Amino acid sequence: MDLFPDRALVRLRSRVHGTYLYADDGGVGVSLSGRRETLNTVWLVHRVQSRRTSYLLLHSAAYGRYLGFSPEHFNFTGHGVVQCRYFDDPDQDDIFWTAIRYWGDDMFLVNLGYGPWQMLWMVEAIPSRAGPPTSSTPDSGEHTCFVPMQQDPPVFRRLILYMEGDDYRNIDFQNARALVFEGRSVSQLREVLADRLEEWHPVRVTMCVWAGSYGRLTPLVTDLPFNHETIEVIMFESWSPAAQELVYPDVDA
Repeated sequence: MDLFPDRALVRLRSRVHGTYLYADDGGVGVSLSGRRETLNTVWLVHRVQSRRTSYLLLHSAAYGRYLGFSPEHFNFTGHGVVQCRYFDDPDQDDIFWTAIRYWGDDMFLVNLGYGPWQMLWMVEAIPSRAGPPTSSTPDSGEHTCFVPMQQDPPVFRRLILYMEGDDYRNIDFQNARALVFEGRSVSQLREVLADRLEEWHPVRVTMCVWAGSYGRLTPLVTDLPFNHETIEVIMFESWSPAAQELVYPDVDA
């Protein structure tokens, strides 16, 4: 479909509410947000051929996870739509969608495994920018976990599995290494990993989120989600062809 070409950057805006499909900071759910200028409302198009049909997949520009359906999960958007962690099966029905045009640029999305999502979306194309933003995009309080002042803020501690990739995006899974990382700061994580790789400056390192055997890499430029789940990170030298081919959305356009 022309509104969802492969590798395009899009926002999905609710025709009824006027707000955007938002990848929640918890790293699992999705919701609707009036905040437009954030990576959490940007989705990358991944087209897949299966069963002689072209299916639409959408993965978050913030966390790299694929939009999918989970019958065990319900939220404001309802109907069990979540951020799925991995794309590991070439016939993974829960993340396969088809777009049904309603009128103009308005669409309904139908999940291959679970049927139609009863929300009407306006599709907005987003241009790319030449490189990553200088810092992660701060979010409004609308989706932030608030903690009473008398309590200590929660400490997020997780396992980071990191692997190196070469100029052609071949990933060295055999030499995967692990570290326990505390906090959510993406800049701090890059500093730690650059030190582990003995790079003289973090700018020499580009990080991507690995989202499964069939998933596409997503540049990791926003702070980590509010959870303790393991994250698989692929490291590239920033001036390598593999890093230069990565796409970054211009959220301010």
